[in-house]
Amino acid sequence: MILNEVLEITQKSINIDGEEVYILENHMKKGVDELKNIIFLHRDEYMFSMLEKHLDFILSHKDFAIIFRPIKRKYITEWLPCIVYLYQKEWLRVSIQYANCLKCNWHGTIANPTDTDLYATMDNRFDIIKKMYELPFLKCPLCGNMLSGKAIWIDITER
Repeated sequence: MILNEVLEITQKSINIDGEEVYILENHMKKGVDELKNIIFLHRDEYMFSMLEKHLDFILSHKDFAIIFRPIKRKYITEWLPCIVYLYQKEWLRVSIQYANCLKCNWHGTIANPTDTDLYATMDNRFDIIKKMYELPFLKCPLCGNMLSGKAIWIDITER
């Protein structure tokens, strides 16, 4: 996305991991409506189909938002969307993944902050990833055993 499109969606900027990003929270109705319109106009492009899934997710799950982070390519800055989760009063980048218990038959959706793609192109990415691995990860909601992914949030409504 280009900056003009992002600024049509949200002008609220915050700092996450030392990077200035723009954030769209699910209560920001005007921005949500504008993003829906942009997605509709670009619905055939892969990034926008993924962005539509991100938007649907944050609208149906508390404490999630979408950020637009700058990626510099030669002389152009593009703004890529990323999901963030409000973890202990701090926004953390997360990858929404499907995981399963390594012992019982539980499986479901988790938020994983350790996906290296979340921090690509950042100068301090290795320090951030190390910090993410130091977080206490959630265990299986059924038996308390390890999950196949690192989870700081589990969708416990799934069965």
